[in-house]
Amino acid sequence: MAQSPPSGKDVTQQLGLSFEPEALPAPPPPKARAAASIRFAVFADGSSLKNPGGPGGTGFIVFDHHLSALRFGGVRYLTDGEFSVTNNRMELRAVLEALEGIPDGATVLVTSDSRYVIDALSKWIHGWRRRGWKTTDGSSVLNRDLIEALDARTRALTVRYAWVRGHDGHPLNELCDALAGSAARGVPGPLKEAILVGLRSLRVAAPPSSPQGS
Repeated sequence: MAQSPPSGKDVTQQLGLSFEPEALPAPPPPKARAAASIRFAVFADGSSLKNPGGPGGTGFIVFDHHLSALRFGGVRYLTDGEFSVTNNRMELRAVLEALEGIPDGATVLVTSDSRYVIDALSKWIHGWRRRGWKTTDGSSVLNRDLIEALDARTRALTVRYAWVRGHDGHPLNELCDALAGSAARGVPGPLKEAILVGLRSLRVAAPPSSPQGS
């Protein structure tokens, strides 16, 4: 299913930056090097002020460990094409926007506080694909357009997924929540300096979960 850009996307709220080199902490200690093979650390969150109905917003942070480079941003959605703006669609869109520009073949760790996103992309998607995008009870998969778009994008990458509890003090998740909420409200969100502080405080991404299969 081809995905077309939503007519309600408010590009004036695009906050994304190009990858830029940043001076960040020294490499993590030996016990933290298990995730050293992960090149891109992705953190993503979504928000819909009225669910469903919007307006909604996305928030994402992408850090390239190899180049010590940062990209982050958020997009406001007044509508979402033919679909209602919902929290789940904003969560999925945040991941899709974060993956834009990551080179094919790269290793990526996606961290989200959405069980729906993590389970949909790492577990349920395999059965949905086999059943022709139907659930176990035969109903159509919700948000199929975004799930398929993410499926197509991640097939060119090696992606792992990690869940974190929302509003529990995880610095990058809290910043993504602020980016998404600010985008939904149409106001400025966290700036680069705050993102860098969050990255420095975290030092390394959360441990990876199982990789996505084909």
